[in-house]
Amino acid sequence: MFSNNVHISTVKKIQIGDGCLFGSNIYIGDHSHGSTDPALYDSEISPALRPLSDINEIIINDNVWVCDGVVILAGANIGKGCIVGANSIVKGSFPDNCLIAGIPAKVIKRLNK
Repeated sequence: MFSNNVHISTVKKIQIGDGCLFGSNIYIGDHSHGSTDPALYDSEISPALRPLSDINEIIINDNVWVCDGVVILAGANIGKGCIVGANSIVKGSFPDNCLIAGIPAKVIKRLNK
């Protein structure tokens, strides 16, 4: 279930499991506009015209709750049953049943029974 203003941008793969809940004002994108690698960065090219980079699939497993204002970046893998705290920036892999939050997001608490 998605609330308002959820922006999903993909060039490779974004997989969203069953039973997920998404708050408002969320961005999920499996790529970046241009590279931050100094060898590839060109400030003379408008960001909208730069080649896409950092392309990597995103996996959001079953029963994940993504709170308001979250940004999920390329390469994120969010485990089953996780809660992603409001305004977090998510990149990397997270195990099942965790509260993850922060900038960058990290495991705050295990939610196992």
